[in-house]
Amino acid sequence: MIQAQISRHFDVRSADGQPLDAEDLHAEGERLMAALLDLEACNNDVSDAATASDALAGTVLVELLITAESEAAAVEKSRMIVRTAIHAIGGATPWEAAVDDGADYRPRNMQLEYV
Repeated sequence: MIQAQISRHFDVRSADGQPLDAEDLHAEGERLMAALLDLEACNNDVSDAATASDALAGTVLVELLITAESEAAAVEKSRMIVRTAIHAIGGATPWEAAVDDGADYRPRNMQLEYV
């Protein structure tokens, strides 16, 4: 088993591709954090969820500590948890479109660090 801290950065825009204002971006990050905490509560291999938003860059950072059998399994688990959280708050990802006019999350980069 390994433990990996996985960070995923997303460019976040409105459904029509426009940057979110600072207030809306920070609110998006807070809603995403609440969804991540819900998922953390029912996934024993996920912990230490955190989000941060950068209004100037128009990005949201998601961090998770994942316990898994391998690096590949940890990366896949983090992708599944983050994707599920984004969709739970009505957001869109490259993996699935938003149902409403939710924010559009585009992956920017991912980093894995062993803990």
